[in-house]
Amino acid sequence: MLQPAIIEFRDVSYRYKTVEHNRHTKADNEQAPASPMALDDVSLDVRPGEFVAVIGHNGSGKSTLAKHINALFTPSQGTVLTVGLDTSDPELVFTIRSHAGMVFQNPDAQMVTSIVADDVAFGPENLAVPHEQIVTRVDSSLDSVKMNEFADRNPAHLSGGQKQRVCIAGVLAMQPDILILDEPGAMLDSRGRRGIRRVVRELNDSGMTVVLITHFMEEAMSADRVFVMASGRIALQGTPMEVFCQKERLRELKMEVPFSILLAEALQQRGVAVPNMVKPSELKEELCRLRLNS
Repeated sequence: MLQPAIIEFRDVSYRYKTVEHNRHTKADNEQAPASPMALDDVSLDVRPGEFVAVIGHNGSGKSTLAKHINALFTPSQGTVLTVGLDTSDPELVFTIRSHAGMVFQNPDAQMVTSIVADDVAFGPENLAVPHEQIVTRVDSSLDSVKMNEFADRNPAHLSGGQKQRVCIAGVLAMQPDILILDEPGAMLDSRGRRGIRRVVRELNDSGMTVVLITHFMEEAMSADRVFVMASGRIALQGTPMEVFCQKERLRELKMEVPFSILLAEALQQRGVAVPNMVKPSELKEELCRLRLNS
């Protein structure tokens, strides 16, 4: 039996407020044109412990969707429930954000102190957590992201990937049920992105619900489910295999088809009996198996 959803979107639409009316309009009573829908009738569920990836081009609505989960934005229409709480209720915002922690693109914009351990402690301190518990949470959170040895360092001296792991630790120290990552690898090199992927996978394996916003296909391949956003709508959804094997649809959406899928397709056309596989490591293992058995 399925557990109740930890995140629910029901017919959610969202329109950004229009900028100040152009002072050069022909008439004072002329209305500014309505902005396009950033989210357009979106419905989805996320179950406890799921790892969900949301992908799409810039402007597709994926980051707007993420910010609805912890009530940074609230719907223009429809309902969002996070851990069963209506995000549109202003009296519930603090509680919702304690359950759904968010990490953004730029780690430097999230740092608030000059010592790593103090930065991780900042969130629990604002929640009035007792000092003894804060110390335990900081140690545990830094351990979760493999950053214990940097506890006394100045964040300014860390690499981009290390800074982002500290930001994740700061969210973990508040002990949320949901970890939302809004393109955490956007400003990192490939090594930094690999480190973040490893940390996120380990956190999800430990039972944390993860919502990852990304435009990197390799980051979405490890998810349980993938949602592809386009023009504020969910254009595709399913397991990574179900989504990424829809090559023509992905091309219509101007999305990159994973290399492993393209390679498997090319091999199939040359008579190699290899199935479609999303993860390059799995395709490599299958090719090695076929070679050994040939």
